[in-house]
Amino acid sequence: MTARRPGPRAHAADVMNRARPGHRTLDAEVEEVRREARRRFGGFVLDVANPGSHFRNKERRPLDNRVFEQAGALGLLGFSLPTESGGEGRDKLAWGVVVEEVARLSRDPGFAVLLDISVEITELILSSGTPELIETYVPDLVAGRRFGVQGAYESRDPYDYRSTARLDGDTWVLNGAKRFLAGAAFADLFVLFLRDEASNDMLAFLVEKDDPGVTPVSMDTMGMHTMGLGQVVLHEVRLPRTRLLWRADALSELNTYARIRRTMSACGVLGALDGVIENCVEALSSRRRGGRRVLDYPNVERSVGELRMLLQSARASVYRALDGTRSPDRDPYFDEFATVAKHHASECALRVGQLVMSLQGGEAYMSAFPWERFMRDILGLISGQGSQEMLLMQLGQRTIVGLEGRRVREEAAERAVAKLADGWWALHAAAHEGGGEFAEAARAVVAAAGLDAGDSGDTDAGGVGAGDAHAGGAEARGAVAALLDRAHALVAAVRAGRSPEALPEGPAGLFEGRLAGLAEGAWGLLACGVARETGLLARLLQPCTAREAAGDLPPALAEGLLEALVGASVAHRDGEGRYAVAEGLERVLIGGPRASAFAARLRRALDGGARLWGGKPDAGGAVPAGCGGEAAPLADALVNSLLGRLEGLPELLDRPGAQVGCAAGDGGRSAVELARHIPFVPVLALEPEPVATDAVRVGGGGGGEVRVRVAGPAGFAEDDRLALAWLPAAGLPAGELRPAVEAAVAALLPGGWIVLPCPLPPKRPLGAAAARLDLALAGGRVPDDGEVEGVLAAAGLGHVRAAWDDAALGLRLVAARRPA
Repeated sequence: MTARRPGPRAHAADVMNRARPGHRTLDAEVEEVRREARRRFGGFVLDVANPGSHFRNKERRPLDNRVFEQAGALGLLGFSLPTESGGEGRDKLAWGVVVEEVARLSRDPGFAVLLDISVEITELILSSGTPELIETYVPDLVAGRRFGVQGAYESRDPYDYRSTARLDGDTWVLNGAKRFLAGAAFADLFVLFLRDEASNDMLAFLVEKDDPGVTPVSMDTMGMHTMGLGQVVLHEVRLPRTRLLWRADALSELNTYARIRRTMSACGVLGALDGVIENCVEALSSRRRGGRRVLDYPNVERSVGELRMLLQSARASVYRALDGTRSPDRDPYFDEFATVAKHHASECALRVGQLVMSLQGGEAYMSAFPWERFMRDILGLISGQGSQEMLLMQLGQRTIVGLEGRRVREEAAERAVAKLADGWWALHAAAHEGGGEFAEAARAVVAAAGLDAGDSGDTDAGGVGAGDAHAGGAEARGAVAALLDRAHALVAAVRAGRSPEALPEGPAGLFEGRLAGLAEGAWGLLACGVARETGLLARLLQPCTAREAAGDLPPALAEGLLEALVGASVAHRDGEGRYAVAEGLERVLIGGPRASAFAARLRRALDGGARLWGGKPDAGGAVPAGCGGEAAPLADALVNSLLGRLEGLPELLDRPGAQVGCAAGDGGRSAVELARHIPFVPVLALEPEPVATDAVRVGGGGGGEVRVRVAGPAGFAEDDRLALAWLPAAGLPAGELRPAVEAAVAALLPGGWIVLPCPLPPKRPLGAAAARLDLALAGGRVPDDGEVEGVLAAAGLGHVRAAWDDAALGLRLVAARRPA
């Protein structure tokens, strides 16, 4: 038997560095553009722009305009401009790399910044869509024969500008001043943002330096002496209407300009960082201390390593922002990554300056060397496109609005599904003919839904009459009955593994008026419940076709469910025919506490409707709100939101022999959730009847022990030593709430807490009535306003309060403490 020859030795990199065939990294793309920039423009920067830069800076002389004309002849100014305007049409990632490379090679940190400013002024003019302006100015700007800058800064809100424009016949009259314009000393034209005196809107005008009443004024600054920083003063400047760049909402255009300028400003900082680090290490290479090269000392190596770390971390943020400019979904007015890149690159530059100053010693303070100038000029670059504090404020505002907006969307999505359930309960209540304890709750739903026609049996609104119905009412009731038969047959078939080939006929065209809308909602709830139980809804977390979403379901059934979900706004379909779940529903589909609660509410609605429709609405046939699957988010909220607010509870839970008591009566499921979230503390579960061991087994993750004792809700004993008593109020009839609370209080340790999960019905009347019917079918109820708090106070407890609530879940937690 011949031995098999071993294959080539495997390496860790072979396993770890996997990529799709043909994948090209961003670094590779950047390096290709960088090589192109050096080949095409490196000689120009080194031979034309750099010579004389030291003395221009010393004498505070701005760059010669002829430098920009030569840059235009090389194609540098047109690199990223549209081809139809004489440019090359390259994207902003490529242009950002060019700006970085120019800044790296340049002895003048402001040169790359000025190049980009002129390019973006050209883009502003192109975006105006005004042929006369484009034909007059764009060719000269692309060729470098003219240089343009932007002016908006006044240290005031845009709608509070002191620089104004007023329309006088066919002429605009401009007055005011704009400060801190890069290139103002030698610019040929300016794009200025001013406030319209009549509308208070922001407008943008194209102003030439030779227009009567325009006066550029130089500024004396700490650094950036070659950038020609200055002001522009306007006095009764009269312009034709054609010079108006945007007729309204110029603020949006300014935000777009600022968005990309921040990224490009960061590119300039990045190139300056690379250049100064390279020059610093080169300057240190010949220095010796104590017979050793300075670069061989560990502390110097460490400082150089930090310089490299700062450069690379700044690059990572800048390249991420540059890559984002190619996304079609990018926010046109605010770019978070651009703002982060600008702020982070500036902070890195400051730290680099400090390290370089330390490494260079006395030379760092001499103006004859580049280090002092770097520090001054970097400070000037930092102030452009927003101060560091302003950038952080904008990011903070954006973060707060984004997080709050996401939460609003998530809650709105859950409430939208809850409103579908309103229709589901309304149809069942209207069709329910039984009496007994549920009749009153069903009538309340019918009345809240607007389906109660009174004693006359009037059904003009398309409702189901409550009195002796005439032909119209009988027909409507018959259609409702047939629809509910089809709905419950579908649920039963799917759960039994016998899914029909297609979705049964829905309510479309069967009803009119109010009943039609409720029926559509009910059908949407049905589709949502079936789609969740079959896994179809979860598959929509990633956009997919109907075939991909179907899984094991018959294709026609899946397509019917998808269309019903789209009709109910639970899902949407894009232009390519792919389906995706509605924004905001992700958190209830990806797993976790919210997902289990969402599933529990859907299943309870389907099952409760089935019992009511089937004529077997025996109370106690389901788990009431706040128990079972809904216990998971409540236990999560207790530990992660409330634990620190329930004074003394964490310490009490650490006391030897302390327990958590749970009287949910849901087969131990609430107790399991408490044990999972409060591990290593025993949980005593009171259940009205014996529970199988597997029903209360705690899953992985280090959950604690659950011990079950058969007893009613009042079955806590004084020696149970409870640090926390968990007592869902929805499952307790009015007469049992008080004794249950008193028994739990007696079992509490001094300083212990009792927490009562309570229903929180929606504010809309139909939703509140439906919640009460839902609870009634489960043998529970909604306590009256203030009832729970009153019982807790009467039991001698303190710190009574509603400690937490969630309107989307429809639940709240009421807490109270036993005095120590």
